Amino acid sequence: MGPSNADLNCSSVGTRLQFRLLAGLFGATMLMTSTVTGEVGAAEWSAEPSMSVKGEYNSNLLLFNGDNEVWGQWASPALKFKGSTESLEVEGSVKSDFVHYYGSQDRNLTNLYFPLRASYHLDRHTFGFEGGFTRDNTLLGELKQTGLVLGFTQRSMWTAIPSWTVGITERLSWQSNYQFMDAQYENGVQLGLVDYQVYGGTTGPTYNVGLLDQVQLTGEYTLVRTPFIKQNSTYYGMQGGWTHDFGHELTSSLSGGARFVNSTQEISGGTLSNHETVWVYRGTLRKKFERSMVQMDISREINPSGFGRLLRTDRVGGSLSHNLTETVTASLNGGLYFVGAIATGTSGLSFPQSRFSSITSNLSWKCSPWWTLEVSYTYAERAVDSLNQWNFANSTFVMLTYGGPKWSVSR
Repeated sequence: MGPSNADLNCSSVGTRLQFRLLAGLFGATMLMTSTVTGEVGAAEWSAEPSMSVKGEYNSNLLLFNGDNEVWGQWASPALKFKGSTESLEVEGSVKSDFVHYYGSQDRNLTNLYFPLRASYHLDRHTFGFEGGFTRDNTLLGELKQTGLVLGFTQRSMWTAIPSWTVGITERLSWQSNYQFMDAQYENGVQLGLVDYQVYGGTTGPTYNVGLLDQVQLTGEYTLVRTPFIKQNSTYYGMQGGWTHDFGHELTSSLSGGARFVNSTQEISGGTLSNHETVWVYRGTLRKKFERSMVQMDISREINPSGFGRLLRTDRVGGSLSHNLTETVTASLNGGLYFVGAIATGTSGLSFPQSRFSSITSNLSWKCSPWWTLEVSYTYAERAVDSLNQWNFANSTFVMLTYGGPKWSVSR
């Protein structure tokens, strides 16, 4: 059953309200910026416009059975902006993708990206904000985060992460932040996808052990609300982290801890609940050379999803980039994901284990100060062994980007 007119009207009103909230937040940031600029007197502002056009081919856009071969045309105008004073730093961008797919799919899509980051520094305190609005589709941002291939539709995501860091001593500091996320899916009910909201916070100390090591202890609490299926899930716990600089541009970081997961769902005649303990971790090793950079990652994370379940995502990935010349850069990056549901499935829906992998090669040529040409190829694979499903896709694109002159003002 599709959503009623009342539901659509409520959704529209909610979207307009959220847009006004983001606009108000952006306006408040700009007002604070102009105030601080007036007080300090030394400020620098810049903006960089760009325009990209891209031609794409994908042999299996949906990574599913059947004929999903498409060609695509992209037009992507963008504007990056940045400003700073002695106390305040603000940066963000405004970008959109106008996409037309034809072939087995004939669809027009519009992606929007409005990220914003700001920080305000006092003597011992730093106040920060990171967030914004993103409208993409489930096979872009959500697939990269969770490794789960969902029904192909547009997703709107609002995020807000304010933070506060206080320096206790020269080596010891304490950081706290709050996280809000709101995910909405276009035609989600028809595709079996549900909207969700995330409310959470982290807090803990960071201590610099000499010049080369840093240790951190963090406590976390997160609530995930899924109103459509009347389900609330929480997870909380502690984790420790360590970062080490080996010298010669070689750094590593490692963190891990336990999360205690609880889920409740209202059903006819009562409430169902589930509990599970999940160990999460993240490790990174990065090495920089004169003309190259290599990075390896391994992680296990808990992620909400449009499927209405919390996911346990295990990922192994890596990237390599090398400057062949001053104007030509080659890169290779990929990842392998193992995805399963945490025991929060109180609705009786089964969730099979799945595997997703992708590898992308890219060649970028800055053919003039304002023009860049990119060629890319990606191989992606999805497997669900219990359902005897295995699908792969070959995709490639050619993109030409014009970066206009940088506008800057300082005073």
